[in-house]
Amino acid sequence: MYYTRNGLVQISGEIRRSILAELHKGDMTLTDLSRSIGKAQSTLSVHLDRMVEDGLIAVKDDPNDSRRKVYSIVSVMLANSKESSEESMHNAMSMLSKVVHDPEQVSKALPRFIFMGFDGLGLSFGPMAKLLGAIHAVALDGSLTGETIEDTVSNARSYFGKIGLGEVTIFSLKPMTIIIKDDEPFTEGIAQTIGGYAIGFFCKILEDATGNQYDVVSSEIFGSESNYFKFTVEPK
Repeated sequence: MYYTRNGLVQISGEIRRSILAELHKGDMTLTDLSRSIGKAQSTLSVHLDRMVEDGLIAVKDDPNDSRRKVYSIVSVMLANSKESSEESMHNAMSMLSKVVHDPEQVSKALPRFIFMGFDGLGLSFGPMAKLLGAIHAVALDGSLTGETIEDTVSNARSYFGKIGLGEVTIFSLKPMTIIIKDDEPFTEGIAQTIGGYAIGFFCKILEDATGNQYDVVSSEIFGSESNYFKFTVEPK
């Protein structure tokens, strides 16, 4: 599911999913897409025209050759369907039952419960979690920025640890490597979703502090209960 200027658009066709997957790597011409996907240009053109109309992608003249068109993504992926997970649903209910009589603890557990519940039903919000994490950081309006990068990361680590999405450890500053640990058992899908929230949050905090955009260069899930998420970010 993608967010576009026209609202939400659901993508189910294999060809359109392939086009979006390729364009996530960078802008491409029709010839490039045809070669990468292995479909005829005439076939792709029909889909590309409709995707432009839907607001999923944009098209412009190639600056090096006005006879060619260049396509790019102008929408944001929010969620994708997956197999339902009894394990995620069981973990969600088990987690909530431990704190249900303590409103303060429920408020901390609620974000994880929502992510786990949807994962159990077969809907992964990993992409949207990253966006929400970035929006969360934007709302802080630079208030976590310290005099140094070390101070900024320390402030962000302390703040993030209080919102109920896991304990933060700064594994290293160069390169910037962060580990999110949770006491609850997760599936890999949930670890990826909550890890995505952390990525969006920390990347935006660092951007506000330094003026540089940050990208994830590596990430991994580990632990017997998939409750550790480690990621490394570097400035673009």
